[in-house]
Amino acid sequence: MPVQDWQSDAEATIDAHLRAVAGRDLDTFAATVHPDVTVIIPSGRILRGAAEVVDFHREWFTDGDWTYAVEPVLATTTAATATRVLAVTVVGEPGAEPSRFLMGLTFVAESGRWLLIHDQCTIGRPA
Repeated sequence: MPVQDWQSDAEATIDAHLRAVAGRDLDTFAATVHPDVTVIIPSGRILRGAAEVVDFHREWFTDGDWTYAVEPVLATTTAATATRVLAVTVVGEPGAEPSRFLMGLTFVAESGRWLLIHDQCTIGRPA
């Protein structure tokens, strides 16, 4: 897969990744994922490697009429890593109760590209 212009910029890659999820764009999503990625979904299930993560998202992207929105909480970027903490709201179908959680993303710079290496979702619990 050829490198896209946005892949050499951390912020552009993160934006493309988040737009790909909201827009159910599997090709762009896959282009942002590191081969050795780890994803921990809100249920606590651990997904390992790009193939498993992309397959999970392929199924999710075709499942129902959900919506996905994020709000930035924290951001840090260095020469080699970019981390983001986002407040995420997913609505499973129109009129359904929203699911809210925090998502931490870590992207690494590798061979002129930024790729997602870790994604962890955490559901908040009442105090």
